[in-house]
Amino acid sequence: MHNKLNQIFITFSLLILVVGLIALISASAVIGEQKYGDVYYFIKRQLLHGVLVGLIAAWIVSRIDYRVWKKYALVFLIFNIILLLLCFVPAFQSSGVSANRWINIGFINFQPSELLKISYILFLATLLSSFSLKKRRELIGFPFLCFLFTLFLVSYIIVQQPATGTLVVLFLSSLTVYMAAGSSIFQFLFFGLLGVLGLGFIIKITPYRLERVMSFLSPQQDPLGQGYHIMQSLLGIGSGGLLGIGFGRSIQKFNYLPESHTDAIFSIIAEEFGFLGSLTVIVLFLILISIGFKIARRAPDEFGKFLAIGLICNIGFQAFINIGAMCQLFPMTGIPLPFISYGGSSLAINLISIGLLSNIAKQT
Repeated sequence: MHNKLNQIFITFSLLILVVGLIALISASAVIGEQKYGDVYYFIKRQLLHGVLVGLIAAWIVSRIDYRVWKKYALVFLIFNIILLLLCFVPAFQSSGVSANRWINIGFINFQPSELLKISYILFLATLLSSFSLKKRRELIGFPFLCFLFTLFLVSYIIVQQPATGTLVVLFLSSLTVYMAAGSSIFQFLFFGLLGVLGLGFIIKITPYRLERVMSFLSPQQDPLGQGYHIMQSLLGIGSGGLLGIGFGRSIQKFNYLPESHTDAIFSIIAEEFGFLGSLTVIVLFLILISIGFKIARRAPDEFGKFLAIGLICNIGFQAFINIGAMCQLFPMTGIPLPFISYGGSSLAINLISIGLLSNIAKQT
């Protein structure tokens, strides 16, 4: 049974990946031709830096017993924090990038905040599985205070980069894991209040984030300014109709819709493949997430259970927030659509998460 569950999980993961590559061929063609003189520029880089690296890494971790990583959880988190801090060192920064999200070491260029989606969940699963339920529910107990301190530390660094979207996903996934570990109602309310107040404070002190929220509430007030992105996204989704206007025939990708090959790729999918095509993408994600939770439920120990929940929540929350932002359910966040948006770091990390989940499925 566990082999069958793993095979189904891998099948749907690869299916979403193939859908993403097909969508990226069309969504990135115009910008690839204009910037680099090659309509296949972005798809080739995605295949090399994302798919190839990610699949190799995913295959490796899928062959290693997931319990091995428990011994190195704290080391991985500390290493990841060091990488986050290196983003602020000029010698390691990528040229031409204003935000401090990227690190450049030789020919390697990636976002350490993406890696945090695995390293922090790995640390949290290790922490919570090492203590009893009673200890985890204590308001002044070590698990709770350790979770609070480490979450605050990584949150502060991520906000300085800034990478608010990554922080939102990490916070929601971590809170879900803590809830699954048997958090008390007071702990849940505390973190819920902390998250709302923290996000509100971040929005208030940074004008561009406040402008995003205002444009989300009323994009029609400034359709050529702050509301332009969401208006063009909705236009692309609406023009797709039931069956779409056809593969490769998107109008929005001709410099009308910003980030058409990255954050806004769902709008291009909806435009070219219509309601049925976009619904298919959503259903594929829902099936993948449900299988991920089934893997967590059948995990042989608490560590595997918490790790599986955190990893699948990372993917689920990313997809939910990205699609919601394109449909004006949430403000624009810059969160990519897992397996589909262009971005080697994000794709590789998501594929490694699939590899970890696959190994947990094998152990059920």
